[in-house]
Amino acid sequence: MKRISLPRKRVVVSLLALILVIGVVAGQFIFGRMVTEERRMIQDLRTRQRILEADLQNKTRLLQAYRSTNEEIGGYRVFLPPDQVSFYSSVERELARNGIQVNSMKPSKPVSGNSAVQIDFVGPYYSVLNVFSDWRGMGSAVRMISVTLTADEPGKVKGTAILETALAGGGA
Repeated sequence: MKRISLPRKRVVVSLLALILVIGVVAGQFIFGRMVTEERRMIQDLRTRQRILEADLQNKTRLLQAYRSTNEEIGGYRVFLPPDQVSFYSSVERELARNGIQVNSMKPSKPVSGNSAVQIDFVGPYYSVLNVFSDWRGMGSAVRMISVTLTADEPGKVKGTAILETALAGGGA
């Protein structure tokens, strides 16, 4: 076995040291890039976290508003007429109270629900508007499906309205 001479040992050791230094520098460079990439990812995640937290706060606020509105709506007592006769009579009562002449009142096909009535009437325009308001505040659930108004005599209108309600027993 041959012995390596001292100058060759220095060259080999120098090459090994150079390779080691290059390896360490390359490792630091690669590690530095990895750390920079991880920091960027952490910053992106923090940005997403802030966005998601803001979105969560907004949704929480909307949910609280929904719940408070739902509680408020739940506090209203909705009364349903027990039958068609009481529904028709309450509708006609509001017309008579406002001085509106009823030409005809007949059952109509409901859009949804259990009972609908079609009313043909004549009366002063502002009294008709008062009737619409009174129907809304009748104390029972009523929905105006349609209304048509045409001029009649000066200051008066002819109209047709279709009102709908659900009956208390769910019956027809």
